[in-house]
Amino acid sequence: MRLLSWLTLVALSIVSVAMGRLSVALMLGALKAALVGLEFMELRHAARVHAAAYMLFLGVVLVALELL
Repeated sequence: MRLLSWLTLVALSIVSVAMGRLSVALMLGALKAALVGLEFMELRHAARVHAAAYMLFLGVVLVALELL
């Protein structure tokens, strides 16, 4: 599963660079951060409150960066 996650992260990075738009790059960056959190930080097996707080934090950061 980690190999699939890693390949997905690489593919999202390539798409992000290929698109060349900041808003797309920020959204894909948040998606990559969510994937890293769930797979590599093992939030998938943590308490649901921790995973939800992490996802909420990602959403807040994404909105804040989009508004700048």
